Amino acid sequence: MDYAAAEAAYRQLESGDVRMRAIRAAITEADAEQDWHTALLLHHDLIRESVFSGDRYQALVDFPQYLAICEAHSDLDAQYAGMTLWLFKWLVELTTEFYQIEKLQALCWFQEFRKRLTMQGYSLNPFYSKRAMFYFPYDRAKFRLDYADFLASPLDGMSDGKTDFYHTQVRWELELDHYDKAMQAAEKIFQNQLRTEEIPASTYGCLLKYAMQQGDWTEAERYAKLLRPYCIGERFRLEQTGLLLYYDAQRNPEQGIAFWNRQATLREGSRNPHLCFWFDRGVAALLYAAIEQKIPVTDAKGNALTDAQVQQLQYHSMQSAQQLAAAFDKRNGSCFYAEQLPQF
Repeated sequence: MDYAAAEAAYRQLESGDVRMRAIRAAITEADAEQDWHTALLLHHDLIRESVFSGDRYQALVDFPQYLAICEAHSDLDAQYAGMTLWLFKWLVELTTEFYQIEKLQALCWFQEFRKRLTMQGYSLNPFYSKRAMFYFPYDRAKFRLDYADFLASPLDGMSDGKTDFYHTQVRWELELDHYDKAMQAAEKIFQNQLRTEEIPASTYGCLLKYAMQQGDWTEAERYAKLLRPYCIGERFRLEQTGLLLYYDAQRNPEQGIAFWNRQATLREGSRNPHLCFWFDRGVAALLYAAIEQKIPVTDAKGNALTDAQVQQLQYHSMQSAQQLAAAFDKRNGSCFYAEQLPQF
């Protein structure tokens, strides 16, 4: 099978589900021909497409198949060791987003990622970065140790770069209630207008969350205004969208209803439980506020919803958030997600 021709064909298609279907079809063809070299490259492309353009679930399904080819063909494993390392980097990050990955499996992936980084001569900076994220909801002592090692480890070609380094400082220093340290890092992002696909949106989200926790609604309003445009139409920003809905529930439910209607379709069909939890949490809080304040609620088409319909939507959103929280907390052996649920 001609990999270059297959790649050229699917590159012409719309990114996301459409492209992933085409790649899966090409993998089936390569498997039938027992062309393991081409199959390996296509599995890589499918995982990459899922991570950056899909809902990331497909990456979890496909990664074991990629590894199975590597294990069965040591020559390919050696030839594409660098490519495999990047896949491990993407996958260990997903351990925080999918409760379906058992804790033991996640930690095994982290150990393999660490081993491969060392074997190929890279810094352990990305290892500490991703594992700190995984530990954060359930083991603060290990999280602190990994965060300290992240700060002390040099950046190199396998790291996420200086912009993400500063953002990580903002995120974790705020969680540690070190506001001044967080703002020093944030100013490096803002003053130098540093940008990635996620930044500054994720940074604004962290600052909004912290301001709300502190009851500083002036700062919260500022960061909400900065964050909102970055979320419109972006399904990978359901977490930040949910945070904005949670803010709107407390400050401006009418604005929140309009924003929810604009963003609601992004939630449909998502198989990323981490993103869905934060979005559903925001919707539950918003609709509860609307019910309590007797604020009229319309759907995305402008149709007025009855009180019973609003109550049903609020109930289902809260129930979904509770179920997802329970699933994550069961996997992690903690109560972190349950503590994030709105208390009515």
